[in-house]
Amino acid sequence: MWPLALALLTLLVLALPLAPALLEWRRQRDVGPLPIDGEHTLDVGAVAAGFRALLAAQPAPGQAALAATDGSLAPLLSVTGAFVPSPAEAALRLCTRAIVGAEAVLLPDDYAFSRDIYGRGSIRTGQRNRLQGLLSDGDIVMGAGSELQCWAHASDVRVGERCHLLGPVGALQSIRLEPGCRFASVSAPVIRFGRAGGDDAGEPTGTPASPRAGPLSAKLVPGAGRDGRWLVAHDFTFPPNRLYHGDLVVHGDLRIGAGAHIAGSVKASGNIRLGAGAGVDGALIAGAAISVERGCAVGGPVAAEGEVQLAPGSVIGAPDRPTTVVAPVLSVRVGATVYGAASALELGRVEPDCHAATAKDSPCPS
Repeated sequence: MWPLALALLTLLVLALPLAPALLEWRRQRDVGPLPIDGEHTLDVGAVAAGFRALLAAQPAPGQAALAATDGSLAPLLSVTGAFVPSPAEAALRLCTRAIVGAEAVLLPDDYAFSRDIYGRGSIRTGQRNRLQGLLSDGDIVMGAGSELQCWAHASDVRVGERCHLLGPVGALQSIRLEPGCRFASVSAPVIRFGRAGGDDAGEPTGTPASPRAGPLSAKLVPGAGRDGRWLVAHDFTFPPNRLYHGDLVVHGDLRIGAGAHIAGSVKASGNIRLGAGAGVDGALIAGAAISVERGCAVGGPVAAEGEVQLAPGSVIGAPDRPTTVVAPVLSVRVGATVYGAASALELGRVEPDCHAATAKDSPCPS
């Protein structure tokens, strides 16, 4: 009797951890899709669409005002042109009302806005503003020293010096970030870092639109692989001004010489450094850090588990081939251009061009 009771008790103890799995197998409660909150994704376009729907749901002038619920923007302030604060807002330099502009919206300096702002025309913030969400059918111009807490979306976005973008920023046409900016995620057909990136109306000047090799690129470098992939099991230096057709995989650190051109993708388990004027047609992936020097061009995505540094004149992607740059830390010099998106998981910053710095420019970091 006792041995049987002991055996049953042992089986019960062993079966208890399996009970949730057996119940799930019988009931299948996980067959439905998981809900995704658009406010917590990097798809700023979806967030902007949700805000537009909220705007459309607001009562027309003369109708009863909605209570301040999750489906209402109340209290709401309609403006045409410059924002005019109430006496209480002027005293605190804080606006707690959502702002909707029939045309352009102009904001004063040194104000905090705790609600989202919409402008049918453009939105031009003051300097040192603290902002939540911005949505414009035209362009957004952020004054120097301002901070964006949540998100922004417009046709064009211009961000002044020393601004902090804590949330995603998207644009239908272009984004420009000035020196001293900090950012998390920016996406647009073209993203220019500083005015040296080119004229607003055209393509970046002085930068290649696609990977280009040096003058000696006709001297091919044969790869060891027969399947279009060259595998190197140690640190490796690809010679300057040479051309290789295929993918390059390195177990270690990789340095690509100046003017070299790899007509394929590149991956290394360590650091990757592209010499001046080097080009990679495909992806550039590193298990550590990536350094892209002046005049380089990468046609595909750039991703690293460490820091990515982009020098002036470097181009990632192309107008007809948008791509992504992603890393925990993304350091971009004035004059670099990205077609597509740039995401910094921890810190993104725009640094001045040290070689073009003058006495009036911000000092270059050491």
